[in-house]
This record gives sequence, C-alpha cells and structure tokens, in this order.
Amino acid sequence: MAGKVATFRIPGQITFGAGAAETIGMEAKRLGATHAVVLSDPNLQKLGVTDRIVASLSTQGVRSTVYAEIEFEPSIQSVAPASAAAAKASGCDLVIGLGGGSVMDSTKVLAAAYKGKGVVWDYLTQKATVTKDTLPIIQVPTMAGTGSEVNAGAVISNWETHEKFAVVNSFLFAKVAVIDPQITITVPVKQIRAGGADIFCHVAEPYITDTNSSQLTDGIREATMRAVVENLPLALENPKDINVRTKLSWASTLAMSNLMSLGGGGGVFSLHAIEHAVSGYFDVTHAEGLASLMPAWMKFNLPACKQRIDSLGKNVFGKTDGVAAVEEWLSKIGLKVKLGQLGASLDKAKDVGIKAVMGGFGMKDNPIPLDADLVAQIYRNAF
Repeated sequence: MAGKVATFRIPGQITFGAGAAETIGMEAKRLGATHAVVLSDPNLQKLGVTDRIVASLSTQGVRSTVYAEIEFEPSIQSVAPASAAAAKASGCDLVIGLGGGSVMDSTKVLAAAYKGKGVVWDYLTQKATVTKDTLPIIQVPTMAGTGSEVNAGAVISNWETHEKFAVVNSFLFAKVAVIDPQITITVPVKQIRAGGADIFCHVAEPYITDTNSSQLTDGIREATMRAVVENLPLALENPKDINVRTKLSWASTLAMSNLMSLGGGGGVFSLHAIEHAVSGYFDVTHAEGLASLMPAWMKFNLPACKQRIDSLGKNVFGKTDGVAAVEEWLSKIGLKVKLGQLGASLDKAKDVGIKAVMGGFGMKDNPIPLDADLVAQIYRNAF
C-alpha cells in the first residue's frame, strides 16, 4: 500500500512506571539545569505533589521556582502571569510541567516565550515563531488524559476574543516525559472520567476519519481504545487500583504519540476542533464537550465513514453499531451529556462554526469537508 510520508517523533526520553517521579531531579541535572521553573496547579500544591518534585530537584542541587496558579482549560489570561513569574526566576534554564493538559500546554508556550521575541499569545496566532532557543522541557502528567507529554502542540484560550488556538512545533517536544501512575491516584474521579474520554477521542477521531489506514496501525489504535473502554469503568469503581491506572496512563501517552500515525495511519481531529470552539465561548470542560459532541459528529460522518465506524463497533466494542456502542459506553461512564446541559446555547451555533474552521485541525480534510455551516449543524444536533 502506498502511504503518505510520516515523521516519527517522541520526546528524547520517556520514563514510565510507579515511582518514576523520583527521577525528576536526576533528569534535570542530566539536562544541565541549575534553576527550574515548575508550573503546576493549586490542588497539586495542596496535595504535596509539587513539593515532591521540588524535593527531587533539591537533592540534585537544582534550584526551583514554583508557579502553581494554572487554571483548568488554560487561557492566555492565566498563562501570561506564569510568564512573568518565570521571567523573575533568575538563571532559569529548565521548565517543568506538573499537571494535566492545561499545565503541560502552558509549559510549552512559556518555554517558547521565555527567550522568544513575542508574548505568549503571539505564538498561538503565528505572529511569533517557536525557535531552537525554547527552554528545555520536562513534562510530568498527573492524570491519564491529554497525552500532552509526548506531543509538540499546545492549545490555549483567549476569553476576551473567544478564540482557542493551537501552536505545534517540534521544539515544543519535551526533552523528558516522566509518567508516574502513582501520581494519577491523586486526581478526583471527575478528572479520571474526563481523562478517559479524552484518550478515547484522541484515537477514535483519526481512526474514524482515516482514509489511508494500515493493518498494523489500526491494530494499535483498536487495542488502545479497548484498553480505555475496559479499564476506565474499573478506575471509576476503584480509583486506587494502580494496575488499572497504569494501563490508562500508558494508553494516554500512546494515544498522542506519533506511533499512531506511522506506517499509514492518518485521519483528522475535526471533533476536537469543534470542541475547542465550544469551550472558547463557554466554560466547558474539554472532555465533557467532546463527549456531548461525539455522537452527533459520528452520525454526521456516517455516510462517508460507515466502514470505519462499523470496524470501531466490531473491533473495540464487539457490537455491530459503532455509534450506539459509543453512546452506550458514554452512558456507562457517566458522560452521556448534551451541550445544553453543559451551559452552551443554541444561538452561538454559527459563531462556533466560524471559530472551529478558523482553528484548523484539518477541517477541509474531514471525509465530509467541514465549513462553518456544517459545524453549526453538528453543534445543533448535539443539543
């Protein structure tokens, strides 16, 4: 099969397993760091997780400055103060992201802007370009969900303009990703649920929209989705089951690695593009937005993607109807929700359509090319 040309990139190193967080100080020292800025969130600081990272750095003689005010669904309004805090960290030569996707994405744009010529938002709007002067990054995910530790993209919102844009650049890959499933035990059940849905969508979207699939890539994707489908309900029942949490952590990392598209795998993230537009207007948790939109998005794509959706139903759920299987699973994990229940309003359908198309993510490459009107149609059908 003739396939597209693909480039396979992962961080310089992935350290995975229970207790891996203890190696962070050693990894920082190996990178030549003397002073690290640690981005985190208030909850992790209260739980003492941030202190563990600081202590690990201290044992290796690496000083640290902590900024623990990154909000969920990060906005330019919250990331900008982080940049100011980092700028005051004299001699800073490393940035560490300790948290979920919000923190890790904020870490990437901070690393770019720290030595760059633009402010943080300039990198999202392509007014500034990420360069090799980007600070080295260590990413430490605290939940299984975004997989941001192994990709080179960051998504940030601007509440003033209702825009949610992404920047993708190879210089934003982490030098080291430290994935410690023990840390994920600290997150609330709501985040376990949301993270699992996000993992599933990261794989299901390109799988469904792939027009150039390969047997091997499909097998990896299907196995990853099955791992989430089977283990997320178990994690919700017993959040302290480290075996289950380890499986979800690896599924999260694998889902966003380039391995998913190497050797023929393609597809687009058009569902993500629509959700980003939704959460640019409304205070909607990313994964809940995805869950509310996914059935309508699948039904819209069904005429062009029936074979792929049927394969998902059969090979992931053991069901003949892929759409019904996904809806049943969302109900099982407590995420069978409608956009209206999340606080969105119907009168923003066209605005969401316009913003989704502006945001990119291969909307024209969707099996049924998407414009603002068609996105608005999907949006309305999700109510």
